[in-house]
Amino acid sequence: MAERIPKGITRTHILAAIEDLQKGVPHGFGRSVFYDVLYLNDRYPPKAIVGLAAAKLTGTPLGPHDFKGGLKTICFRVLRENGFEIIAKADYLPFPEEIDSEEGYIEGAVSQVLVNRFERDHKARGDSIKHHGAKCLVCNFDFEARFGPIGAGFIHVHHIVPLAEVRSTYVVDPVNDLKPVCPNCHAMLHRRTPPYSLEELRGLLRRPS
Repeated sequence: MAERIPKGITRTHILAAIEDLQKGVPHGFGRSVFYDVLYLNDRYPPKAIVGLAAAKLTGTPLGPHDFKGGLKTICFRVLRENGFEIIAKADYLPFPEEIDSEEGYIEGAVSQVLVNRFERDHKARGDSIKHHGAKCLVCNFDFEARFGPIGAGFIHVHHIVPLAEVRSTYVVDPVNDLKPVCPNCHAMLHRRTPPYSLEELRGLLRRPS
């Protein structure tokens, strides 16, 4: 697929495109599948926004086959560089399942199966939990305290640098790069791309009344 997104798209062009979508201006783009642009609490399809924004710049409309959408695409980069938040669909959890792998702290290789499978290091994960503990660093949930022995040591480990963004193998620091979080908080961290920081998610956490 060609990448025909022109250089020079600004926030003004994008806001004008969002206004067109609000007005129901016809365009050739379908509904988004995995991600939306969140603006003033409303969701919009990223490719439609960029396609319409490009037309504001050049006067030439783009269609859905003129460029790609998704993580690591020019489309998403244009949106992020102009200060727009991209979030996952409600039924889409874009973080990979934790997979044990070989020894050593080398991570990052990607193989395409039905989903992207990332190499994850079991020893690095263990060292992270040994240092931080097996409690969620966002909500402080402790599976062993809640479920007894079956919950002992159970926790997800969140990569501060998403492995999807790592283009080559890298040496991971178990203390600074890996953070134990519960599955719920792990999912919420990845509700946005790039993911929320642990501090941001703590700020969003609502305590039960």
